[in-house]
Amino acid sequence: MRPFGFVGALVLFITGGAFAQSSTATTPAPASPLEPFKAMKGIWTVDMDGDGRSDGTVEYRVIAAGSAVAETLFKDTEHEMITVFHMDGDRLLCTHYCAAGNQPRLVAKSPTATRAAFEMIDATNLPDKNAMHMNAVVFEFIDADHVTSNWSSSQGGKQGEHASFVMSRAKSDTTPASVQAPAGAK
Repeated sequence: MRPFGFVGALVLFITGGAFAQSSTATTPAPASPLEPFKAMKGIWTVDMDGDGRSDGTVEYRVIAAGSAVAETLFKDTEHEMITVFHMDGDRLLCTHYCAAGNQPRLVAKSPTATRAAFEMIDATNLPDKNAMHMNAVVFEFIDADHVTSNWSSSQGGKQGEHASFVMSRAKSDTTPASVQAPAGAK
């Protein structure tokens, strides 16, 4: 009889490792911080002035083979803005394509399934750091049909204006109307 030898030990090691790996593979991987944004796919009504009535809609689309989510605000107006949410390794980022003509990039700090608080990391097309730009946004995922977002801006090195969006998933029979730009917006 031939001894077990190196080749036999190698085969046993490889196959044993495969069985051990398959038995531990039942633990699910943690969900991506992008998942709550993907779940927003569709049309949402928005209350911007706190009166409990819809001021228009915001649209969320899953794009780029599921690797990003595009949010469209003020659709089909001169103030239309798009924010794209995506992963960069294990970081959740967004780029806000602002009607002001700049594009702040923000990173979520410790996002959870119910909250994502973004802070600005840099911006493109920002003439100087004192120019008006969005520098933070917080999303609160209340339930599958209710989300809030609170945007903050900076100007002149100081905290600027805030914009709050109380969003509810639109009913299927609702004809979407674009969110109108706030009064006085340029």
